[in-house]
This record gives sequence, structure tokens and C-alpha cells, in this order.
Amino acid sequence: MHKLAALIETELKNQEICAVYNSELVRVWPKSVSSSKRKQQIKNFAKKHQLAVTLYDVGLCAIFEKGQRPARGPKRVLLLEGDEVKRLRKRRGQ
Repeated sequence: MHKLAALIETELKNQEICAVYNSELVRVWPKSVSSSKRKQQIKNFAKKHQLAVTLYDVGLCAIFEKGQRPARGPKRVLLLEGDEVKRLRKRRGQ
């Protein structure tokens, strides 16, 4: 775990994120552990090292970022099609 923490720390000195893929994660958190338990252990690791982490399921990838980053502002959602778009257009026209 110390080697992984050192790797992430080194990467985050040079860039904003550090992607750690399943081939590296499995060395610390084996596949024999249930998926939900692995994810929780990775989140605990991130919290212990004051990192933010985002997990992606396909092949399990963990994206680590420096913790306590300032907010980037509210998220905006763009609806591309469907009934909701039609309703929004009608409301604006009224």
C-alpha cells in the first residue's frame, strides 16, 4: 500500500489526476474480495491519504485527485432529445 500511495503522490505532483487501473489495484485489493468491499477499501485508502477518488466499473479503474479541491461550480445538464426538451421549450415560450 505504501508503494501505491507513493506512486499516486508522485503523479499528483505533476498532474491533476492519477489513474490506477485494475492490474495495479489487484496487487493491493485482490479480485477474490467482493467488488463492493474492494471499492469501499479503495475509498477508505483515499480518505486516509486525503485524496478524492472516482471509481469506474468496467475493468475497475480508480481516478485519484488531491483532496479538498475547490468546487468547480454547479454542474450543467444538457438534454439532447425527448419529451423533456419539448416541455422546456413550451415553458420558455409562455
